[in-house]
Amino acid sequence: MAVKILVKNNKGGVGKSILSLWLAHGLSLENKKVLIITSDSQNNIPTFAGKSEEAKRLKTGLESWIKEGIGGILELREQLFYIPLMVTKIDEKEVYKFSNFIEKLENKFDYIIIDASPVLELDNLFVEIADKIVIPTYLDDVTTESIIKFIKSVGLRKIKAIIPNRTHNSITEKKYYSALKKITDDNSILLTEQIKHSGLVTRIIAEGKTIFEAKNKYIDPIQKEIQRVIEVLKYE
Repeated sequence: MAVKILVKNNKGGVGKSILSLWLAHGLSLENKKVLIITSDSQNNIPTFAGKSEEAKRLKTGLESWIKEGIGGILELREQLFYIPLMVTKIDEKEVYKFSNFIEKLENKFDYIIIDASPVLELDNLFVEIADKIVIPTYLDDVTTESIIKFIKSVGLRKIKAIIPNRTHNSITEKKYYSALKKITDDNSILLTEQIKHSGLVTRIIAEGKTIFEAKNKYIDPIQKEIQRVIEVLKYE
């Protein structure tokens, strides 16, 4: 039965989709069958994976899987699959069927990664069904406060890792990193090292590669941090 991993932050632009892809690809490279589903109608993951043309040929996605029990699915890499969202909003009357959809697929995969958008009715259900939660974040006042509130509302059991992403190593960011570190150290949550904003990462993404396909010494530290998260997700 698949382990369901939710990648979530209520703030946009923190890198949920790219980090979902990196985590999923890393798990698939360990001979695990992985599915990514998204509630983000922008569907950036195929572009990040270099599969945008193939994605254009899909006619249905998550909304069809929920409503009809079948829909489009895209192979991103060996052992790595993706279900897009082809509409901007899922009918509230259909949301209750999401659990049935997950039950249908979870015996076919080792991991299901959920790239969550906070604007849809599915958001609360995602949190409910997730076995483990990973939180990408900026290191600023608003986002840090939002994470603290989220941890309090969800509880500590499901929160496995926090990934500070697209940072600039500023004094302010170091302050908020320290604040998060106190929370994570006290509660056995992995706080990765900061993943700094990098033109090199932007170029790799533009080439349709993941960090596991890029051979560059400056990418190695990022790969190491993502691998740390993967190890936590595998064994805890």
